[in-house]
Amino acid sequence: MIIKGKRIRNLGSRLRFVPPGTKIVLGVRDLNRFQELLTKAGFTPNLEAGEIVLPATVFGPISRYNALGKLLIHKDRPKETVYRMVEWHWQQWKGRDETEEKSKIVEVPYERYPRTFIPPPSVELRVATNVRGDKLLISTAIEFTDNNRTQILHIINLFLEMFGECQVFRENLEAIINAPLKQLNWTVLPLGRYPWGDLHQKIQRVIQRAPEGNQRVIESRLETINKYEPDFVAIGQAGFRGYIIFGFTAKKLFMLESAYFGNATYVLGERWEELSRLTKAEILNDNLHKDRIIHRLTWYGQVRKLLS
Repeated sequence: MIIKGKRIRNLGSRLRFVPPGTKIVLGVRDLNRFQELLTKAGFTPNLEAGEIVLPATVFGPISRYNALGKLLIHKDRPKETVYRMVEWHWQQWKGRDETEEKSKIVEVPYERYPRTFIPPPSVELRVATNVRGDKLLISTAIEFTDNNRTQILHIINLFLEMFGECQVFRENLEAIINAPLKQLNWTVLPLGRYPWGDLHQKIQRVIQRAPEGNQRVIESRLETINKYEPDFVAIGQAGFRGYIIFGFTAKKLFMLESAYFGNATYVLGERWEELSRLTKAEILNDNLHKDRIIHRLTWYGQVRKLLS
C-alpha cells in the first residue's frame, strides 16, 4: 500500500492489513522520479545499491528532528541561569592618543526556561534492489507492534516530507537483495596533520552553519583541539553535516564537536572504523562516550589536560 500526503498525525487504520508482529519495510520505488531529492538528501547521483545515509536536514522539521533532535522548553518552570561563550571586543589605550582593538572569549550569563534535549531518532535510509532488480529506497525493517507505532509513524512522515509518499512493503526481507553498505555520512580528510590555516579553509562551511554570533567561539574550540595535532579529521555529511571528529588514535580518543545547539564536546573512545558505521543516535548515546566537556571557560583547561 502507498501513503501519500505531507504528513499524517497517527497511523489510524492505515496498516490494518498488516498482522501484528510482522516485520515491515517502509520506502519508495521508482527512484528516477526523485533523483534531485535523493542527491539533496546526501546520496550519490549513481544511487548504487547499498548506499546508506542519514538524510540531510534541508527538507523540513521532521528531517531536522531526525538528524539533530529537538529541545523541549519548559515554560511552566522557573527560569534558570545558564552561560554562553562569546567573543568580547574592546579598544585599549596604547598611549599617544592611540588605541588598539583587543578581544577575548568570555562567559555571559542569561536567564532562560529549562529545556530538555530530545535525542534524534537518527533513522537512516538505504538504496536496495528487489528480486526483479528494481531499486528502492528503504528504512531498516521494523516489527509492526504497538510499542513501535511511534517509530513507524516517524519513518512514514520522514518519507512523506521528503518525497510526498511512502510505501509499506509487506514482502519478507529475504526478497530484498542486500548489497554491501557504503556509508556516505563522513568525509575523511587525507591523513596527516593540518596547520590551522589549512584546516580552517576545509571546515569553513561547517562553521558558517552556526549563528554568526557563535562562529568565532566555535572556531576557537576547533583551533584549540587542532593544536594537539590529531591524526585525522572527519567532516560530517548529509544529516551529520555540522559535525567534526578529530582523531587521536595513539590516545584512543576521538573528539566530536558540533556547530549546532548543544553545550558540550563529546569524547569518544571507539575506533574510527567502528564510529563511522554507527548511527548518530548511537554516537551520542550516553553509554558510548568516555567524557563530556561542557562549553564553559573551564573547557580549555579540561581539553589541555586530556590531550597534552
